[in-house]
Amino acid sequence: MLALLLVLSAMPDTMAAPVLKEIFVDRYGAGLREAQSFMAINLLGAVVAVPILMRARRRMGPVGLLVAGSMADALLLGVLAAPIGLWPSLAVRLAEGATDVVVFASLFDLVRRNAGPHAARGLGLASTPLLLGLGAGAVAGGMAAQRVGAPGAEAGVAAAGADVALAVFGVSALASVLVALGALVFRRWIGGIARCEPESAPGAASGAAHAVAVPPGTFDDRPRPLAWSCTMAFVDRATGGLITTTLPGVLATFLGYSAGQRGWLIGLPLLLMAICTGPAGALCDRFGSLRVRLLAGSGYALAFAALPLAASSQAALGAVMVVVGVLAGFLFSSSISIAAESGRGTVALGAFRAAGDLGFFAGTSLSIALVAALGGDTEATYADYAWTLVAFAALHAIATGAIALGAWRVSSRR
Repeated sequence: MLALLLVLSAMPDTMAAPVLKEIFVDRYGAGLREAQSFMAINLLGAVVAVPILMRARRRMGPVGLLVAGSMADALLLGVLAAPIGLWPSLAVRLAEGATDVVVFASLFDLVRRNAGPHAARGLGLASTPLLLGLGAGAVAGGMAAQRVGAPGAEAGVAAAGADVALAVFGVSALASVLVALGALVFRRWIGGIARCEPESAPGAASGAAHAVAVPPGTFDDRPRPLAWSCTMAFVDRATGGLITTTLPGVLATFLGYSAGQRGWLIGLPLLLMAICTGPAGALCDRFGSLRVRLLAGSGYALAFAALPLAASSQAALGAVMVVVGVLAGFLFSSSISIAAESGRGTVALGAFRAAGDLGFFAGTSLSIALVAALGGDTEATYADYAWTLVAFAALHAIATGAIALGAWRVSSRR
């Protein structure tokens, strides 16, 4: 049931991505940049969710938060289906980013509670339906656009865009309503091993309640500082943003890769990430989430730095993408497990998601600024983009080293 709810909750996140032109350019006459900002501003809204979670979690359990967050999400998505204009749509999308994080954090907190002593494996396995839901949402959005004709008149184009918006946001709102209904009907079933009291209630389970027992004073001791997992999520999503937004343009502009070649090269690591999160979680339970994270982070930084070196050969780039995708699965499972081990429950998982969303936004924005700075007054070259990728790989390696140093200092004091 939790896997089904995860798929349904993830679909609205990507359903509008393939049809931004129809929804905003055709319907409102907006520019392509404004249409693209619709996807990015959702990430900024995630920051608002953390204080909301901190206040609401004292009064409600994760099931109650899931129902409330899903219904609020459905309401906001329904508003987006109405012809409210471009700027009001962006404001609603900003608010919807906050409700999206509340739903994410509540669902993964319920997964953690149901996983018992195998929390990392449970969180890893739960990541697979989440990622599959993101892919299914993009496919569903594209199908909605195909069902609408393409009339030649300007008024007809605007009407077609309105029809697409109604279909996309209507289905998205329905998915959120189904999440709320599923959580409400099966609340006793999905409540987990630990009862879902508010975190301030006596006997409420802490975020580390089901963590694997580790002898005190070891390198992998618990609980973890929440800042560790937030830093991990930030740098992981920052580099991931370059793979999905910057790399495809580089491959097309400078190396002549076709759309089909770019599609499978970018999709391959996402698919492998979805497959590997479950096994990675099991390894985290066995060897410790921090150890898995540090090893995977070191390998990921090296593979990311190798991207510009391998890009001229499709076979070599494909091999590097395989390594990136596998290690990304290990990074996600270990990082979200460390967030759960912080002892902050739903709030920690919400902060983890918000930090990741900020990382994606910052990574995309900083890469544009860095390429512009390297290029100066002239047009950016392939070398400018290559150095940008290497710089982000170095940032990821530095973050991994800083966390390793912090863990060593904590263990040396005990």
